[in-house]
Amino acid sequence: MKKQTRNWFTGLIASSLLILTACGGGGGQPAAKQTKDPIKVGAVFSLTGPNSPLGVPEKQAVEMMLKKINDGGGVNGRPLEIVFEDDKSDNTEAVKAVKKLISKDKVIAVLGSSGSGPSLGMAEVASSEKITMISMAAANQITDPVRAGIYKTPHTDIHGTKRIYNYLKEKGITKIGILYDSNPYGSGWAEQLKKFAPEYGITIVADEKYGTKDTSMSTQLTKIKSTDAKAIIVAGTNPGPSTIVKEAKQLGISIPIISSHGSANSKFLELAGDSANGVLLVAGKLLVPELVEANDPQAPVIKEFVKSYSAAYNNAPDGFAGYAYDGLNLLVEGLKLSGGDPAKLGQALENVKYVGVTGEFKFSSSDHNGLTEDSMIMVEVRNGKFQIVK
Repeated sequence: MKKQTRNWFTGLIASSLLILTACGGGGGQPAAKQTKDPIKVGAVFSLTGPNSPLGVPEKQAVEMMLKKINDGGGVNGRPLEIVFEDDKSDNTEAVKAVKKLISKDKVIAVLGSSGSGPSLGMAEVASSEKITMISMAAANQITDPVRAGIYKTPHTDIHGTKRIYNYLKEKGITKIGILYDSNPYGSGWAEQLKKFAPEYGITIVADEKYGTKDTSMSTQLTKIKSTDAKAIIVAGTNPGPSTIVKEAKQLGISIPIISSHGSANSKFLELAGDSANGVLLVAGKLLVPELVEANDPQAPVIKEFVKSYSAAYNNAPDGFAGYAYDGLNLLVEGLKLSGGDPAKLGQALENVKYVGVTGEFKFSSSDHNGLTEDSMIMVEVRNGKFQIVK
């Protein structure tokens, strides 16, 4: 009787081990997959170099959102994986990065880059490889003309130009000087400022540019001071604009200085110091989250983003972080609409309607930016803080 019981018990153990092994739970074998394969996406940001004040918060916003997405079950039941690359604020490096992401990492879409020059180079590659790309850069040329699968989240230089010109028209200012970075971002702004000036009754009496790495713009400012310009529009990203406002003060220039959204962040206040007081900027509403009206559709979105980002990084987010946050959310919406099919993703995004921290996006077959100048505001620096200009 004992022998029979022992044989029965031995057989039970053997059967159990076979079942466990078949399930991947024994014999030292790896467990069977409990989740579907991840959706792999690339992200190219300027984590070093002149554009790093843009790229670092962008990466942080994406990492924060990535965790939230995966903690919530991923996208279409699949985890989202993001491969990050640093373009070092260099156009060539950006192109190398996106080629690597496509050929080696086999990503199905790309976020980035932070700057207009790198983004334009990346867009050429992404377009030829039929890979969906969402840029965090402002140049209008990124999405105009429209190319299949190429999108962007920031307001364009056209939006900023029109918003500033409306303000100047309200103030009765008709003669201006422009001072812009010679890179694609600044040059794009200069193009739009010149193009739309006649429409708003504005004459550009001084047209000056500077190099991204220049440490002084006093020569250009002196030339503008010698004209009858009644305002100066500056187009560039930090540190250029902060240097300009400091030198303008030293030169005794008292006419209004209006800066593009490329410098509308806390870094500008830090670099410009007291010289920033009185400077006007065109910006998105995220720059002043506590001042956004409660009935604004963006208000709850901005509030939640600021709360989450501040808790994660112990620092308030700027517009650049918002561009990346919106970019990833838009991509997720596209992935949901396309069922995760890379071949359908680019076109699916054309049907996305999304209220973000940057604005209310309404993509279409003829508009791959989806924003208008109405979602931009004018702000003035007062006592070291941004305040909305009514």
